[in-house]
Amino acid sequence: MSVQTARRPADVAVHPGLAVRGVSHAFGDRQALAEVSFGVTPGVMTGLLGPNGAGKTTLLRVLLGVLTPDRGSVTFAGRPVAAEHRRRWGYMPQERGLYPAMRAGEQVVYFGRLHGLTRREAVVRAHAILGDLGLAERWADRTSTLSGGMQQRLQLATALVHEPEVIVLDEPFAGLDPLAVADLSRALRARSASGCTVLFSSHQLDLVQDLCEDIAMIDHGWAVLAGSVADLRAASGERQLRLHLATTDRSWLPRFPGVTVVGDLADELRLALPADVDPLVVLDAARAVTRVDDFGLELPTLSQLFVRAADLGGRP
Repeated sequence: MSVQTARRPADVAVHPGLAVRGVSHAFGDRQALAEVSFGVTPGVMTGLLGPNGAGKTTLLRVLLGVLTPDRGSVTFAGRPVAAEHRRRWGYMPQERGLYPAMRAGEQVVYFGRLHGLTRREAVVRAHAILGDLGLAERWADRTSTLSGGMQQRLQLATALVHEPEVIVLDEPFAGLDPLAVADLSRALRARSASGCTVLFSSHQLDLVQDLCEDIAMIDHGWAVLAGSVADLRAASGERQLRLHLATTDRSWLPRFPGVTVVGDLADELRLALPADVDPLVVLDAARAVTRVDDFGLELPTLSQLFVRAADLGGRP
């Protein structure tokens, strides 16, 4: 997926996976989506980002056929997406849609049957997916007795039990502890590696940077960033010096008036360096004042790109 903006959408008409091209949708006078274009390639994990109210949920509803766009199209493998295609998709909503009195295993079996599996197929696949997500021992537990994190895993199991070719997830990692995040990440990576088309929305940008190869960011209804995470970070043209310091002494910084502080935590300092500033000179200045436990020359983080795109406005 190439770097693009809302004003110059890439030509994704023959995209091999899920393609959104020029999609616009309004609720009365409010423009929720405006000419949004990007593609999700099979086998490439893609994150959908944006501030609250940016239009992410509206876009997911368009993808799932809940809303019909005013303009634009959604295709998969170059063909318009229809209801029969979406029945082979897996979807996990942000709000849980589980039956609290149903036992966990039977719940997954039930959703598998809704997607056309025989009971035997659904039982086999339910055991497999619950094992993948660390819920094998919870088969007989009623859903209402599971913790919030376990219910989140169970909801993902209902979306994956029929082995969908397209997986669409709305904030799947919200409220999860690190172990649950690791389990879900492994499950999604495995599906993506097998050739599935995976798109999920998230506000956890560090997680997205670690998990996704591609992103699409929406702000005020416009696609303001889209492309590979590596390309977007490299395209910034910015070098950042990361320093893990033993103290908060920054008395050496005024020696470098062209250097900008982009992150200042108790034990980590991030500096944006102009092209004419030698990072080793900056490092030596810091070492003369305090102990440097770790350092590295890096590209901007996805969080920083996210904030800049929202603040500066990549939209018309």
